[in-house]
Amino acid sequence: MAVLFTILLGISAVFLGYSLYDFGQKNFMRETEDAINIEIEHIIISLGKNHSTQNIEQYISKRAEEKLNPVYYFQDKDGARLAGHLNNMPEDVTLLKEGVVSFRHDTKQVLYAAKMHTFENGSKLLVARDINDINKSYERLKLFSIMIMVFMLMVILVSFFISLFVVSRINMIAGTAKNIMDTGDLSKRISIKGNWDDLSNLAQVLNSLLDRIEALMQGIRSTSDNIAHDLRTPLTRLRNHLEDLKGNKNNESDLDSLINEADHILGTFNSLLRITNIEKSARSQNFITVNIGEIIEDVIALYEPLAEDRSLSISSNICDDVFISGDKDMLFQAFANLVDNAIKFSSKNGHIKIELSRDAKQSIFVLADNGCGVSEQERERVFDRFFRADYSRSEPGTGLGLSLVKAVLDLHQAEISLNDNKPGLRVDIKFNN
Repeated sequence: MAVLFTILLGISAVFLGYSLYDFGQKNFMRETEDAINIEIEHIIISLGKNHSTQNIEQYISKRAEEKLNPVYYFQDKDGARLAGHLNNMPEDVTLLKEGVVSFRHDTKQVLYAAKMHTFENGSKLLVARDINDINKSYERLKLFSIMIMVFMLMVILVSFFISLFVVSRINMIAGTAKNIMDTGDLSKRISIKGNWDDLSNLAQVLNSLLDRIEALMQGIRSTSDNIAHDLRTPLTRLRNHLEDLKGNKNNESDLDSLINEADHILGTFNSLLRITNIEKSARSQNFITVNIGEIIEDVIALYEPLAEDRSLSISSNICDDVFISGDKDMLFQAFANLVDNAIKFSSKNGHIKIELSRDAKQSIFVLADNGCGVSEQERERVFDRFFRADYSRSEPGTGLGLSLVKAVLDLHQAEISLNDNKPGLRVDIKFNN
C-alpha cells in the first residue's frame, strides 16, 4: 500500500508541475502573439486601401520614430531594407510556435518575439515585441514549477519512509500482542528504540498496560493460593467439629466454636468484597468534604482503651483544619487498621506517636511505633492480599488489613510509604490539598 501510494503521489506531483509549466508557456505565447497581431492589424487599418511599397515605407518610418516597442523591419519584394528599427533581417531565430519566432537584438541583446506579414505586392513587414520581462516571469514560473515537483517528490519520499516506519512499528506491536496471546507469557514487552514518535509513546502505554495486567494476574494467582491456604485450616476445623457433633446435641461450647469459625470465614470474604468494591471506585461518587483531624481523633479515642490494656501510650499532634474530599467511613476504617496494627505489633510499655500536619500543597499523616517493624524486603508485599510476615502469624487476622488501607488511599489519590523508625515502623501518608 505504501509503495502504491508513493507512486500515485509521484505521478500527481509530476503532472501538477508539468501542467503548471505548460499552462505558463501557452499563456505566455498567446499573449505575445495576440499583441503582435493587434499591432499588424492596426498598421493595415491605418494604411487604408493604399498598400503600395512607398506608402508602407513612409508609414513604418514614421511609426518607428514614434515608438520603440514594438520594433519593425520592412523590406521590398526583392529583400532590400526600406524602413524600421532593425538594420537587417534577424538570422539567428528560434521558433516559438508556428508563425512566431524569437531573436536577440545584436546591439542591446534584448529578446524579441516576432511575426512576419507579407503584403499583396510582395513586400514584407516584421513586427517584433520586447519580451524580456515576460520571459523573466516565464523563467521564474518554470523554476517554480521545478521546485514544486522537487519539493513534492521530497515530501513523497519522506512520507514513504515514515509510512514504512509506522507500518513496521505497528507490525511489531501486533506481533508482540499475538505472541503474548499465543504463549500466554505476560512478561513479554514491546521493544522501544526511542521516545521521539507517537508510536513509541503508544508502545510505552501498552507496556505499562501489560505491566498492570501481569501484576493483576499475579495478584489473582497469589490471592487464589492464599485463599486456599488461609481458609483450608478453618474449614478443616469446621468439618472436624461437625464430625464430632454427630449425635451430641448439648455441647454449646462446640457450637460457639463453630460459629466463630464460620464468622472468621465470612469476615474474610466480606473483607475481600469490600476491597474489590473500593478498587472499582464504586463509592467515589459519594465523596464529601471531610475533616481528617476529626476522623483521626475518633480513631484514637476508640483505640486508647485497647492500648492501655496492652500497657501502650499514644501521643498525638493533630492539625484540626485539614479538609479533603473523601468518604468518612472508608478513611476511618483505613486509619483504624493502621492504629490497630501499631497496637498489635508494639512491645509492652511501648509508645505510639500520631501526627497530622499540612502545608501549601499536602496534608501529611504520620504514625510511628517502636515495635518489631517491617523489613525493607517486605514493605511492598505487606499491601498484598493475605500476605502475613512471619512475626505476625501468631496474631489473629486475615492479612487483608493493609490491602484495604492501600485500596482506600488509592481511591483518595493519597500516597503511603513505610519507613524504619529505628526501632519500629513509621507510616507516612500524603494527601493532596
